[in-house]
Amino acid sequence: MPEEPPQTLLERAGSTAAGLSSLGENRPRARRALEIGVVVLVTAFLAAFVATQWGRLPDYDWDFRPLWLVVSAVGVALFYAIQCEAWRGILASLGEHLDSRVARSIWGKSLVARYVPTNALMVVGRVVMAERHGVSKRGCLASIVYEVGLAVMTAVMVGAYFVITLPRLEDQPARFAILVVVPLALVALHPRVFKALADFALRKLGRQALPATLPMGRVVELALVYLAGWVAMGVGVVGFAAALHPLDVEDVAYAAAAYPVAFCVAVATFVVPGGLGTRDAALAVSLTAVLPGAVATAIAVGFRIFQTVIELLYVAAVTALGRRR
Repeated sequence: MPEEPPQTLLERAGSTAAGLSSLGENRPRARRALEIGVVVLVTAFLAAFVATQWGRLPDYDWDFRPLWLVVSAVGVALFYAIQCEAWRGILASLGEHLDSRVARSIWGKSLVARYVPTNALMVVGRVVMAERHGVSKRGCLASIVYEVGLAVMTAVMVGAYFVITLPRLEDQPARFAILVVVPLALVALHPRVFKALADFALRKLGRQALPATLPMGRVVELALVYLAGWVAMGVGVVGFAAALHPLDVEDVAYAAAAYPVAFCVAVATFVVPGGLGTRDAALAVSLTAVLPGAVATAIAVGFRIFQTVIELLYVAAVTALGRRR
């Protein structure tokens, strides 16, 4: 019999991640020990993340305006709620059924796992937790693929607006050429195109193709939901910036659109836990167009710590509700 070709590095990574999801299925004690180990690992990386961010805070005369901080907190919390509900919608559209409270708890708990390098633990953790409640591995993985695809493509759309409103380009008519990414993003989300791209990526990881695709009408609906999420996060950024430094009215939309651009940078550097450093640096550079450099850096780093606190509070809330269920 001919020998099977050796697995590539990506295929080995995919096989390892898939193997983790079934580790200790028939050994409750081993599985429990693994779960505790994962919690300790996530906690350690999260603590290191916060400590690193705290150490990067510049020497700045902080003068918070409490009302704007409340606005920022509401925007950030709404962002997480919208993203969670969007994932639930994707899962249901793929034919998988999960109790709403349980689904929110699973999404929230898997969220904090992205602070572990490569973000693989977030995917594996969500697949494992969802499988315990009757969701197939392939169905959950497909939902995550759609989740990432929709988040990135809608962030690219908002990024186009960011480029158009860039103060340095306000006298350049050519800046409107960036709008071509909007129809291109929609084309990439078309079922035929998206399936081809997703299947290619899954093959590189040694995984099977997507089990199902969403109709274009449903994709557009979900894209609008993700756009609403970016608006909510934009409110969070603007609220935090205004709490720290006066922001001109004409710069509000630009500052709000800066976060999706930073998100795209973080996705491009997915091996970095939680986009540590890359997202904040991209946000700081983006904000320097309308704010002094030191202020932009303080806002970017301070907002990341503030966002992490809101994120953990959201996860704690949905986890508590899930346990009550």
